[in-house]
Amino acid sequence: MRKVVWALIVVVGLVGVAWALDVYARATTEDRIAAEVVATTGGEPTVAVEGFPFLTQLATGELEHLEIDIPALTLEGIALEDAHVVALGVATSDPTTIRSLTATATVPIAEIDRLFKEASGLSADIEVRGESMAITGEVLGQELAVLFRPALADGGLTLTAESLALGDRELDISLLEGLFSGIAGDLLLPLGLPEGLRIAAIEVLPDGVHLQVDGTDFTPDEAMFR
Repeated sequence: MRKVVWALIVVVGLVGVAWALDVYARATTEDRIAAEVVATTGGEPTVAVEGFPFLTQLATGELEHLEIDIPALTLEGIALEDAHVVALGVATSDPTTIRSLTATATVPIAEIDRLFKEASGLSADIEVRGESMAITGEVLGQELAVLFRPALADGGLTLTAESLALGDRELDISLLEGLFSGIAGDLLLPLGLPEGLRIAAIEVLPDGVHLQVDGTDFTPDEAMFR
């Protein structure tokens, strides 16, 4: 009986040591990944490596499930906020390939406004109105508003003028070209993404445009973070 008790104590002790090593290795890896994210994006990330045991993942050379939250970063020259990344199958050796990646982030309205001004040549501020975006001005004491419909396009987001109104009166959209040069057609707001990533969905929110980005067999490159 005494031998059985000692055997159980030894087993429990070994399990405890293995668990402690696993926790330490996981924390060390999370810290290393966080440091790399800080170095490339300037953001302050929260990193979580999921899956147990962790040491077997290191042994196979691939992290099963990695999640990263970054409050603010710049990707391909575009300012993003509230980024949440879920990466599956992350190689632990160079090059760091990612088998599957899904990310969400918000392009803040200030960044949309900057891109709009560059694309249109106008100085008017753009704002969110429901699920659309608008620029406004004043004519004869009444608000002149142009509403745009956002949509996905290759290379970014397009804004298509869908209505023109003066006060409560809707005007013919064909008058737009005579009023504002540069916004009669579709405006492309470039949201360039690295090769291997694509914008899967967009949603207009009060604070900007929420993006969902998907990718497979993706290899992060420091050059994309500027």
